[in-house]
Amino acid sequence: MMEQRHLILVDEQSQKDRLERISKSLENDGVQLIYEEINPNECSVRQGNGDLKLDKDALKSKLQSIRFLSHLDIFATDYNLVDDELKGIDLIAMLYDLLPHYRNQVVMYSAQIEEVITNIITKRAIGFEQQVKMLKLLAQNEINYLSSEGEFEVKFKKLIIKEPDMTIDARLADSLCAIDNEKFKCSIPGYSDKRISEIGKLLLTKGAKTITLKKNITEHIMANITYIQNYE
Repeated sequence: MMEQRHLILVDEQSQKDRLERISKSLENDGVQLIYEEINPNECSVRQGNGDLKLDKDALKSKLQSIRFLSHLDIFATDYNLVDDELKGIDLIAMLYDLLPHYRNQVVMYSAQIEEVITNIITKRAIGFEQQVKMLKLLAQNEINYLSSEGEFEVKFKKLIIKEPDMTIDARLADSLCAIDNEKFKCSIPGYSDKRISEIGKLLLTKGAKTITLKKNITEHIMANITYIQNYE
């Protein structure tokens, strides 16, 4: 059985041919690529004067509606999307708003990739406070910056295959959050009324309740993965 990788790619130009080539290449490595493309231009609405205007709420709703969003492995976006209305950093902000604790792969690509950071800080952020906000957004999770030319497909494929470097806490929380089904309940005493996904979300917060939960999970794991040799 092949491993699966789930990808969302945002670009105003279809990357179908590239994605099909990458997908076929990944199959040779035992990886099935499941992906969705989003074209922001499809979320534009006609104004009274006849001009088209991007509907960012509709775009965010489209992103939220993707069936595998909760177990997304890689999010990729072109940087230059809709003139001055929409940049790749805006899509990353949308992703983090929908998935505040997302820690898997993020890729931003552009033919002028060397200019992206400067553009974000000096043109997308106006004033000191917005610049600080942008810097925090960029630092929230590791972002991979790729040139859309040259060896893009080779480098992109490597990122799809690469497992993100996550702590045990983060990996456990990520796995639990992906099981969002009310029939799956927690077997740890004191938490049996909660969904598995609720346990995952609680793990990602801070405070006394989370500390207690981590302690209980550790005890539960220890009780289930250890045994005393030759004990009868």
